[in-house]
Amino acid sequence: MEQLPKTIIVGITDRKLDYQAQRSSLDEASLLVETYGGEVVEVLTQNTSHRDSGTFIGSGKVEEIKRLVEDKGVEIVVINSDLKTSQLYNLAKAIGVSAECEVWDRTQLILEIFKKHASTSEAKLQIKLAELHHHGPEMAGIGEEMSQQGGGIGARGIGETQTEIMRRHWRDQISAVKKKLEKVSLTRNQQMKHRRKSGVPTVSIVGYTNAGKSTLFNTLGEKEDLVKDSLFATLDSSVSSMYLQNVGRKVYLSDTIGFIQDLPTTLIQAFSSTLQESVNADLLLHVVDISDPEYYLKIQTVKQILSEIEMQDKSVIYVLNKMDRLSKSQQTELSSQFGDKLHIMVSASKKTGIDDLILLIEKQLVKQGLTRADHLSYLDQME
Repeated sequence: MEQLPKTIIVGITDRKLDYQAQRSSLDEASLLVETYGGEVVEVLTQNTSHRDSGTFIGSGKVEEIKRLVEDKGVEIVVINSDLKTSQLYNLAKAIGVSAECEVWDRTQLILEIFKKHASTSEAKLQIKLAELHHHGPEMAGIGEEMSQQGGGIGARGIGETQTEIMRRHWRDQISAVKKKLEKVSLTRNQQMKHRRKSGVPTVSIVGYTNAGKSTLFNTLGEKEDLVKDSLFATLDSSVSSMYLQNVGRKVYLSDTIGFIQDLPTTLIQAFSSTLQESVNADLLLHVVDISDPEYYLKIQTVKQILSEIEMQDKSVIYVLNKMDRLSKSQQTELSSQFGDKLHIMVSASKKTGIDDLILLIEKQLVKQGLTRADHLSYLDQME
């Protein structure tokens, strides 16, 4: 049996901030490590008052990590925050007990998961672009790459320093990746334009990762997505269609990447072409794992990201998923908390409440101007 890489997670705590949110972020980091394929052997916390600008965490915490790396044979240290490239470098150097031990921040951990799950050229290029933006011109490999290319006088411009060369090389790499991404994204954009011109509405599924988005997509649509009980099982946007029986029309249905707490802006930007499916939607289905005690925090996270990609004003149905895990009284209580927000309880895996959800989707799209197909027009006179 293959041994999983032993991992330490280090979280920064601030007494001035919400304790529950900070605890949730640490729990999520453990899930991220498991999704990557690692084994969490220790979770440490560092108070903000002991933070060091050079290594992000205090010298005492660095020594504690160093001992744990030596004693437990740790291969990965994850700092559950977004660090500067220089801080990651200094931290790796300070720990410095083994060339086999890597130091990642939260963004790098997510990127490593993305690398494992990416299956299309578009997703792989999006990840490469996010890495370039995240690490900056000092990213690992650029210096080595340049030294292998010679880096002599002939490779320099007049008065150009090594730092300037690195920055130019970094910009060139970003430009090259963007050009490749534009080419592979062209087909998607053309398909999206065709769907908009056809006048067929698009319903887009959004939500926190692992809330059951792909299960709902498969239940509603005519095409199946991968369903896996792990974070970021779906990276690429998938498009299917669903038939609305009462209006006699098909509409487009799209599933996109799941969101998580503290999803870095660089990743949102890198996956902008994938998220365009949601931006162009007529109706959003915001899937919520209603059995999760922290569902409200996760709703707020999704809303914040939707705001970042300018989708906060879209028409939304809250799909409160996994109702089968709740008692009747819990279902009633949680439903009441949504008040006048448009919502419905379902179990995507058990197909409970799906017919009612489809009726609600129909109703919302009809409000937006969707008309019945000609062969069902007689129903309009009966209402």
